Formats: sequence, structure tokens, C-alpha cells
Amino acid sequence: MSKDNLQQIKDERELVRILKDLFEESKPSGFKKIFRHTGLSTKRFRDLWSEWWGGDVPPRLEVDLIFVFEDIKNSDRVLLAGVEVELFRDKAKSFCDGLQQILSFGLFGFDSLVLWHIFSEEMDNRKIEDYVRSTKEIIDGFALPVVYFATKLIGRDRFEFFAPWSFYSSGSWDASYLLSCLKSCCEGKRNPLLHKQDIEKRRKTLKILLKIPV
Repeated sequence: MSKDNLQQIKDERELVRILKDLFEESKPSGFKKIFRHTGLSTKRFRDLWSEWWGGDVPPRLEVDLIFVFEDIKNSDRVLLAGVEVELFRDKAKSFCDGLQQILSFGLFGFDSLVLWHIFSEEMDNRKIEDYVRSTKEIIDGFALPVVYFATKLIGRDRFEFFAPWSFYSSGSWDASYLLSCLKSCCEGKRNPLLHKQDIEKRRKTLKILLKIPV
């Protein structure tokens, strides 16, 4: 990873770029590929949709990160996780930022939907806990099919966990460990819309767009 730290990162787009580079360097077992800022409103996506399925193109959006994992449960042995990244430097943002966006990912056939809140190293742990508690109450209370990760970025390449587990008191963890945890959580919480025919079609189109064998 570059020598950027969170205070020098100007916005979420730059953070996503840096995270992609970091994860490509780690490559734990079961990790196949990562994509960043994947537009599902591009001409290529619309052309693919029209060629393969016809009809209306699904709603438009951009996915911050897409993780591709090996998966023995799916017939194609692939797990596609769509990730919405939200960067928190202070208390200006809402705890529910990213929830609407991540739920919309389910319409495109992602196997798992991941909301990832990343907090500045300078933020007080108690403030972070307040954010995390409120977000978890929404997700758990409404039984939303969302994998929720909340971490503090330490230095350039380490993470303290606040959700789904509170590991910050016992130190920081590297990118490889975080990806392994993410894969495990995604395997346990799937997109409930996948059984619908239209969603299956969109998943196939997504795989073609990402050049993953159908």
C-alpha cells in the first residue's frame, strides 16, 4: 500500500483505490479477484443486458468494491460480494449512510451485500461505538440481509474491528485476516433475492461484465 494515511486521503474514491491495491497484495486463501468503482450504468452493461436478456435495463448504480471468492455452495463455485464503503472522519455523517445503496446491490444478483464503515484513526472509540451500535440496531432489528463491517484504519494497512466483532481492544489486524473474516461472514448471509428469475439473469450479466466464466 502507498504511504497515504486516512488524513491525507481526500475522499472515498481515493480510499477505495488504496484498499484495492492493499487487498491485491494480500490474497488470502479463497480470494480470487477484486474490482473497484464498477459502473452498472455503462454502455457495455446496457449492451450486454440487451443482447442477452432484452427488456428494461435494471436501475443504475456504481459499486465501490466487488470481491470474488471461491464458493463450494454455488453451482458456479463463485461468491460475488458487493461492497459499499463509507468513510468517517468526524460526526458529520449519519450512522445509516450507505444502507440504501447497499440494499440496491441485491437487485443485481450479488451473492452478499456488504456495508463497510471505515473510521479515522483519530476518532474516539466511544464515538465509533455509538455509530456502530445504531447501525447494527437497524440491520439486526429489521433483519436486513447485510453484512456489516466497521473498522478503524490504523496506519496504512492495519484494521481495528468494531463490527461484526469488537477486536479493537486486542490490537489491529492485517488485510489478509480482514478478507478471510469478510468471506466467512458473506458465506453465512446471502442475498434473499437470488432465487428470483430476474435476479439470476442480472447475476449472469454481472459475471459477463466482470469476465467471470458463466
